[in-house]
Amino acid sequence: MEILIRLKVKPAVSRKLIVPVTIRYDQLHVLIQLAFGWTNSHIYQFQPFQQRDLEYTSYIDDMAMWGVTQIRADQGYAYPDLQKERVVYTYDFGEDWEHVITLKRTLTFEELKEIQVPSCTWSRGENCAEDGQPAEMAQPFDKDELNDNLKLWSRAGEQLIRGDDQGLLPDYFE
Repeated sequence: MEILIRLKVKPAVSRKLIVPVTIRYDQLHVLIQLAFGWTNSHIYQFQPFQQRDLEYTSYIDDMAMWGVTQIRADQGYAYPDLQKERVVYTYDFGEDWEHVITLKRTLTFEELKEIQVPSCTWSRGENCAEDGQPAEMAQPFDKDELNDNLKLWSRAGEQLIRGDDQGLLPDYFE
């Protein structure tokens, strides 16, 4: 499937990714971390746009708001929700980086023969700085480098679910 992920900031930052229809939310989290240059240093959640009572999250919070159903991200699949509506991905609850994810289209088997899955097919804007860092500390966006990393991710399977252990941190964090 082809999805558009738009970070709600100005100037606009967006990525269009081809991902498997079988992708779980925890896996999609790692791809978004790679695509936007995040460092996987914070908790996150996915929430269908019109279902504010449902969250796919990195951990179950015993103090969650009453009436909100939390599902571990590794137990939920993005495609069924994206078929119905947009999904909001929030990263870093202190900064509240909100990304709106939209299903653009489902690819045919014939189309998939020529495409690396996952891959980035289009982008706008640079990577993002985290934790109040100045924008100049953000790494420039490089679509070829991202696609190389996505290719590695596709071969590594479950080993790359925890992206912070896989070299996502820029040199100045090490």
